[in-house]
Amino acid sequence: MLSLRAEILAAVLVVASLAGIPLWIVWEEGRVARSAAPGEERILTLTAIAERGIWTEEEVVGHSYWRREPEVARPVVRAGEPVTLRLKSADVSHSFAIPELDVGPFPVEPGHVTVASFVAAEPGEFLFQCSTRCGPCHEEMLGTMVVLASGESAEDYPPGLLPARTKCPLHQGGTP
Repeated sequence: MLSLRAEILAAVLVVASLAGIPLWIVWEEGRVARSAAPGEERILTLTAIAERGIWTEEEVVGHSYWRREPEVARPVVRAGEPVTLRLKSADVSHSFAIPELDVGPFPVEPGHVTVASFVAAEPGEFLFQCSTRCGPCHEEMLGTMVVLASGESAEDYPPGLLPARTKCPLHQGGTP
């Protein structure tokens, strides 16, 4: 009888470990992403994906790297608001820069999070880019950051600053 109880307890512990540890990791990553910094600081997480030639605000992990197509990032912040960027790579070495705002370039390595802070003083829409050759879609690794003045909304900046994505074989209907 003791042997049967021990086996059941062992099976429950194994199942709890196999399910609990991944759930704890997902919860912990979400908690870090949601944590508010002191003051009015805005925390943005951007992930670079070389194969698709994009920066995205969506969480990119193993299964989502292959199964879905994340949206190109277009974060919105307020002028004068402190911004902290959490920069990640889903695949290869990248770097991140917003030249017009004198932000970066910062290296972005797979498996690591690069943290960079800045304050955008002027409103407008600013291109950000990967500044390290990362693959066949590198030239199209662009995004825009909208910096709003007091009283403005994102609707005041209609999309359109990004050039059409045509150089990457993936965007032409092929494979990179």
